[in-house]
Parts: sequence; structure tokens; C-alpha cells
Amino acid sequence: MEREALAAAEEPIEAAVSVYLGQLPFLWLPIEDEPGPDSLRGFIERNVIALASGLHEPVIDSPSSSWLGLNSGRDKVRRSGLWNQRHVEEDYVPDFLDVLEAAVERMPL
Repeated sequence: MEREALAAAEEPIEAAVSVYLGQLPFLWLPIEDEPGPDSLRGFIERNVIALASGLHEPVIDSPSSSWLGLNSGRDKVRRSGLWNQRHVEEDYVPDFLDVLEAAVERMPL
């Protein structure tokens, strides 16, 4: 399939995802380091994704039967329950939860 045709075919799904994500609550953590694989933000991102991934047993929170990702052509997306494919096969480092908690506690009220 040509790139333009693929983009056109994905457009309704992308729009539905954007609407859905726009309705979700978010927690924004101010992490004041430069992005990169060795950064604090990278450490938190990798571990949150690894923890939430449905590729590990037991699955913590399976996606609903109507989740749009089940229609993805990407196996890791369908099986992990996450749109992000990076880090879904990794194991999380349990100590990251302490790092995450400290970042949340540093947030201004």
C-alpha cells in the first residue's frame, strides 16, 4: 500500500484515538533533565511502559474488547495493550516506583 493510501486509511483511527486521549486525565511530572536514554525521564518512561505492558504475566489491566489497538497491524500493540511498542517486552525495575513517587511528591500543589 502506498504511503499516502496508508495514511488515509489510518486517519479515522488516529482521529478516534485523539478524541479518546483528549478525554483522559493526565498527570504531568516536571522532570528537569535533558531527554535521552540515561535521563530520569527516560528511566521513568521505560519502566512505566514495561510495568503497564500486557506482554507479562500476570496482565495487570487488559484492554477492553473495544480498544482500537486490537485492530492494529502491529503485533506488539495488540498483545501489549499499549500503542507504544518500545519497552513493552522489558521488565520494569521495582525501584523505579520509589523514583516515580519522589517525582510526584516534588510536584507543586
